[in-house]
Amino acid sequence: MYLRIFSAGIAVLSLAACGVGESPQPEGDTVECAIGEGAAFASDCTLEWLGGAGGSEFLIHHPEGGFRRFTVNEEASGVTALDGAEETVMVDAPAQDQWQFTVSGDQYRMPVPAPSGV
Repeated sequence: MYLRIFSAGIAVLSLAACGVGESPQPEGDTVECAIGEGAAFASDCTLEWLGGAGGSEFLIHHPEGGFRRFTVNEEASGVTALDGAEETVMVDAPAQDQWQFTVSGDQYRMPVPAPSGV
């Protein structure tokens, strides 16, 4: 009996070890982000456009593996979070060709997409 339980435990641990490892870095442009309250901006996040460069939806991947999904609003004047009930707040951009916005304490800076990308 003990041997069966031990063998089953080894099998489970072996299978779990197969899935352990780092996931590949998402493809896309690096953007500045400050993840968490009080965090400083760093070029740690990755911007991935969904549906190619002509799409209006995008993901911002966090360095620890999380992400948020957004869409460019109809007026192309800002972005809206698509996942969850958190409100996206647009902040005055540090440069004219960038958007800065925040969602639940996480802050992001990204280049304003070209009009053809909206």
